[in-house]
Amino acid sequence: MKSLRKDDKINWSIKQQTLFFKTLGDLIYSGFSLKQSLNDIMIFFPKQSKICRIIQEKIEMGNTFCSGLEGLVNQDTYNQLFIAERFGFLSRSLKQIGSLKEKREEQRRKLVGVLLYPVMLLIMLGGLSIAMHFLWQPQMADLGIKATSTNRYNIWGLLGLSVTFVGICHETRRYSKLPILKQRQKLCKLPVIGSLFREYYAYYITFNLAILLKEGMNIKEVYFFLKNFKENTFLYEIGRELGNNLESGNDIHELIAKYDFFPSEISLFLQKGKMLSLVGEELFFFSEMIYKRLTLQINRLIEMVQPILFIIIAIIIVVTYLRMLTPIYSNLGGA
Repeated sequence: MKSLRKDDKINWSIKQQTLFFKTLGDLIYSGFSLKQSLNDIMIFFPKQSKICRIIQEKIEMGNTFCSGLEGLVNQDTYNQLFIAERFGFLSRSLKQIGSLKEKREEQRRKLVGVLLYPVMLLIMLGGLSIAMHFLWQPQMADLGIKATSTNRYNIWGLLGLSVTFVGICHETRRYSKLPILKQRQKLCKLPVIGSLFREYYAYYITFNLAILLKEGMNIKEVYFFLKNFKENTFLYEIGRELGNNLESGNDIHELIAKYDFFPSEISLFLQKGKMLSLVGEELFFFSEMIYKRLTLQINRLIEMVQPILFIIIAIIIVVTYLRMLTPIYSNLGGA
């Protein structure tokens, strides 16, 4: 399948993607055909017309719905839609993707609102620090008060920032060289936000695995299916790891235990001995639970951001006062 040419690239914002996926999923779920749903979206939302025409042209040429989205959405989203369309779960997947993007947009707006006041305070504190450096310190120097302590704070502060910056650059470079599964594993182990990555990838894996199992695929057939995806994508690498695991004579439970982004509950579902289609339906339900859990965790984290920032601001204020008063008391003591 050919992706968009460089001169055909479309500026498709997250807000527009959310509206498109959610509306299209609702229309198809309500019984409208894909063709009619795309026509309706062009009427309801004229800004989406170009996207809809690209998809319609692909379909008329005998290609899939997903082929019209290649190059417009990230590879993980594309692969999820490809699986859903292949096995008749397109409307369900579209609604899930639309809902997830809608929640992300809501949380982004909420985070901006939460950050607004603390960021304004930080800007004011930055202005105060600049004023201290260019106005207060020269006045203290004119009065014969040495600012050695202040200079020491500045040196340690710059040293700390430099070490932090070098450390971040080093870790970013190391991360970019890792295989994709190890990258995901590293994200899942990050402090504070690592649990969010674990929940998202757990949702992504269980939702797609649910479709494949519901179609009656066994684990070996899942491997053969996943290895057809584009190389260096998340699902392809999972398939490759699954294949290596099978060739080594190990079972899937060892693979699940190896990575944090695999929910351990998958092993429990597979051990029940039920029909694969029933296991797939249970995984659908489980993926919904993970999605709700992910949303709650993100909301809780956003609620924690403002208090943490206020604590940081309080520490900065205390340090600023120390920078102002320490040289004065030091000189008084030495008088």
